[in-house]
Amino acid sequence: MEALSCMLDKALAAEVIKGVQLPNNGPVITHLLYADDAIILGDWTKDDILNVLRILRCFHICSGLKLNVVKSNLYGIDLAMDEVGNIANDLDCKSDSTPFKYLRVLVGANMNRINNWQTVYEVFQRRLALWKSEC
Repeated sequence: MEALSCMLDKALAAEVIKGVQLPNNGPVITHLLYADDAIILGDWTKDDILNVLRILRCFHICSGLKLNVVKSNLYGIDLAMDEVGNIANDLDCKSDSTPFKYLRVLVGANMNRINNWQTVYEVFQRRLALWKSEC
């Protein structure tokens, strides 16, 4: 996964793909990786999507690791679901909308709302209960 991260970073530096600029002059993010999961972020343009696919194809050729399209979802922020669905059909993956759960955390939800933190709270509550029972 470190190789994929380097490939995406180099593609960003070469302006082949565009990431997401974080507020307050924060960094530009192109991807988030966790174990064998990846979230790739970027501009909603045909060129960016094709370039990400090219990077993933090169990654597959170099590493032997291949994107599992059946498990892949495509999300569009502030886009009509039919537009997201059309691109997802072209890529042979599923389309979905935000908010969605990733590693039991809501992504794309308004985290200023207390109820959106409920799942995180429940995980901590369960782990704390287990820890207390061991003492």
